[in-house]
Amino acid sequence: MACGGYGSINKFLSKNKKDLVNQLKEFVEYNNFEVDEKQIFAWNDCCNFLEKIFDQLSEKSKNVYLAFEYLLPFEGGRRPDVLLFIKDKIFILEFKNKINYEPSDIEQAIGYREDIKNFHEQTYKNNLEVISYLVLTKKDAKYTEDRGVKILTEDNFLQVISLDMEEAMAEKKVKEWLKSKYEPLPSVIEATLRLFKQGNLPYIKNIQEGELEETIKFIKRLINNNETKDKCKNIVFVSGVPGSGKTLVALKTLYDYNLYKYNTYKEKLSAIYLSGNGPLVSVLQEQLTNVKVNESIGKTYIKEVIKFKKEYLNNRIIPPYNVIMFDEAQRAWDKEQMGRYNISEPEGLLSVGNKIYNEKENINIVCFIGDGQVIHVGEEVGIDLWIEALKKFNDWNVYIPTNYKKEFSSIPNAIEKKELYLDTSIRNNFIDISEFIEAILDGNVNVAKKELDKLKEQGYILRISRNYEACKAFLNKKVKEQSNITYGILLSSKANSIKAKEYLNNRGFSNYIKNSEAGNWFLNESKNLQKGASEFVCQGLEIDYPLVCFTGEYYFYKMKWCIDESTFDENDNKFKDFEAIMQNIYRVLLSRSRKGMILYIPETIILDETYELFKEIGADEIIIK
Repeated sequence: MACGGYGSINKFLSKNKKDLVNQLKEFVEYNNFEVDEKQIFAWNDCCNFLEKIFDQLSEKSKNVYLAFEYLLPFEGGRRPDVLLFIKDKIFILEFKNKINYEPSDIEQAIGYREDIKNFHEQTYKNNLEVISYLVLTKKDAKYTEDRGVKILTEDNFLQVISLDMEEAMAEKKVKEWLKSKYEPLPSVIEATLRLFKQGNLPYIKNIQEGELEETIKFIKRLINNNETKDKCKNIVFVSGVPGSGKTLVALKTLYDYNLYKYNTYKEKLSAIYLSGNGPLVSVLQEQLTNVKVNESIGKTYIKEVIKFKKEYLNNRIIPPYNVIMFDEAQRAWDKEQMGRYNISEPEGLLSVGNKIYNEKENINIVCFIGDGQVIHVGEEVGIDLWIEALKKFNDWNVYIPTNYKKEFSSIPNAIEKKELYLDTSIRNNFIDISEFIEAILDGNVNVAKKELDKLKEQGYILRISRNYEACKAFLNKKVKEQSNITYGILLSSKANSIKAKEYLNNRGFSNYIKNSEAGNWFLNESKNLQKGASEFVCQGLEIDYPLVCFTGEYYFYKMKWCIDESTFDENDNKFKDFEAIMQNIYRVLLSRSRKGMILYIPETIILDETYELFKEIGADEIIIK
């Protein structure tokens, strides 16, 4: 059983509390987690509080089951203190021996609620309501409500929850719940490894039963020629909010067709995944090094687009693929950046597609597009490059997401499909932080504050400090709470290296790790805080708690974002719109988080208003105790 002990309230009241605490200690230590005196005190305090309260319940309510120390699988030791099993509800009780609570206490209660609601199979299948409470056990504690979480004390505990406890969940259902499958949301890296090892994406309702599955099904039907029966050339555009799983859609399609598992086409298809994001390719290849499907699938079917161009563009060589998936297609190069090829990247890919079509029966190009992610020279034209290319290659079937109807209005044969737009973020426990980030980058304080308030109620964590040691202390605390979290330093490629070393008190600090180092950085090295990742390295990837470091090259002043003069002079002639590039850089940096984000804004005059901006919208200051 995945908990330290369970039974009815009646059984709890009759049990020797010393024996119960010893039982909890044995359970936690058996699962390889330490138990110190502070934990023993907390258990005794919790038991004493509950014994006093539960003794006042009606006999009917004493039939309700409770469980102590439910261990969330794969979560590095996270355990809600107490669960109560009502007929159609799960109550989570998180205990603190305090008079006043801290923001982290509320965040902990919300985190348990959101995780069980989103990733626990029996909770989802039985449509159980999950409610978290923070319980303060000190006698003088005051009850209130914060971010949708009610604070319970000795004075209001029975008043708040006793009416719900008249009908208990059956013991059989409780046992099923405690044995239920639970899978936390994986990162792109974790999900990819799982996919190529086991053949499926994790069981998460929004992946296997939500819009991702509908998108994957549509692409498969199209590739298998179920939408159009004649020989055809298809180009499909998939868009979505940041973190909506576009890369997972591509990789799942890649896996299925290269293993032929779901391939009903009369000839076996072969698919390839291309990306202009070198670090992403490096990470995926490194993660899949030891996963074999006939041959190393990482090196064979996941490639940088630049290598694909060198092999197949402007020659007669025909690629052995029927399906080409192009991730982050909005970053395709223009004609100028393509140099000797003398065509834009979309034109080049479509010309290669024509070669494949002339040799085989079908060709399918699937382009995954996002907004506000352009950070390289030669990428600034964006989706318009594809539209111009399709005007020249006008015999392709074009399928677009509904939100791109206006952009593709000049392509008469473009077909809108609702399945091609992913509007739910599966990053940040299904929290979409994109509206918040846009409000920040627009300098809209009121909207940003409202958006952050909503995010906090969903469990998003945003901390701020002007003290680097405080940022590290916060991360160390998080590691003690959850041992397997990922974190690392992110900062702009335009940052001044000398200032970065000064602010981080590390003369050897490097913020420009190479693309080839990205795999090792994300999988191992990031926690050392000795090297940081720029927007080039972290784009398309994410970590649990990024430590975003501001260094003064981009700062908030008089209600708008400004670029440091020397940074502007050095870069303006390289880009069509350097201000937009800088905004995109910070759009990338601020959207890499999975659980929360720490902002380090050093003590320097130029960053004073940047710090005040984040304080005003509600970022919580890190307090060192």
